[in-house]
Amino acid sequence: MKLMKITRANSLIVNLFYSLSFSSVIGYILMAAAWFISGMRLDLVQCSGLWIIFLVVLFIILGTICAVIDILKHIQLQKLAEHRLTKGYDDEYFDMLRQFIGGELTDSQQLYFASSYLEGERCEDCREQLKKLNFKALDSSEQEEYFNICLYSAILEGNKELANDIYAKARKYFDRAVMGRRCGYVLHTLGLLCYLNGRSDNAARLFESAMRSHDYSLRCECCLGLGRIYLDRGERSEAKDMCYEAAQLVETRSQAVHLKQLMMDVEKAYGKE
Repeated sequence: MKLMKITRANSLIVNLFYSLSFSSVIGYILMAAAWFISGMRLDLVQCSGLWIIFLVVLFIILGTICAVIDILKHIQLQKLAEHRLTKGYDDEYFDMLRQFIGGELTDSQQLYFASSYLEGERCEDCREQLKKLNFKALDSSEQEEYFNICLYSAILEGNKELANDIYAKARKYFDRAVMGRRCGYVLHTLGLLCYLNGRSDNAARLFESAMRSHDYSLRCECCLGLGRIYLDRGERSEAKDMCYEAAQLVETRSQAVHLKQLMMDVEKAYGKE
């Protein structure tokens, strides 16, 4: 599953750059207006001075507004992240999320909600959310994410028949996604599918490939998957290493629960000596 994160659309630096560009254009317009109002008597030096004054004043105003908005948004994102880790994806979290997004949910945002429900292992809520969106309104990457969520949901419930059926019917979307820039999430899901079908070696290779992708946030999920495979093979030391690595990457309550279970199983394996 693609662990979709709400992030700021632009960083503070990018927003300040936009503010500077906007201030530059508006400052030029105001300078031109002042030039016309003066009866076109202002020379080049005077016009340049006015433009710089307008630019600086507008940039200070807009930059301050952007900084305040960015800080407030960062605080809200931190609250959401802390809630995910401490309380999980409960109803309160989704109320906070709706308040953060504001307004009626678009199809893309509904897809994000479905993904979040699945991260919290609320499969029924995930399916209900998917039913509400218009699949045709999604772009190609979102359509790939849609089927990735469907497949992950079936895997999470241990429904091997449904999982294999989803993959067979939507294989073109998965093949296309694997070739995309954010292929790590799909590789991870396909690794879980292989593991569900008893193909542990293929699953391990897919998890390792997913860890090498650009999706750093996926490393925890892959470590948990590899840890489970190593434990099945009797490679206790390697499984223990995966536990330690995953512990440094936990972001959600669900990951923390799975890590705890894996650590307990590793301890039991050592206790059998």
